[in-house]
Amino acid sequence: MSIRNNLKDFFQEMNTLLTSNEFIEQHRANNSAFSRTRKLSFTDIIHFLLTLPQKSLSVS
Repeated sequence: MSIRNNLKDFFQEMNTLLTSNEFIEQHRANNSAFSRTRKLSFTDIIHFLLTLPQKSLSVS
């Protein structure tokens, strides 16, 4: 398997895990945690951190 396929599989699994209700409930500090709708969701922030751009954000 190529690196590209491995990364694609990794991100698909991460997305499935991060969006699962079971995962959210298990790691929620209290009932009101993760309840707000933000411009960047928790999943988007995790994806961003995992793929940290090497250039400044204004260039990408």
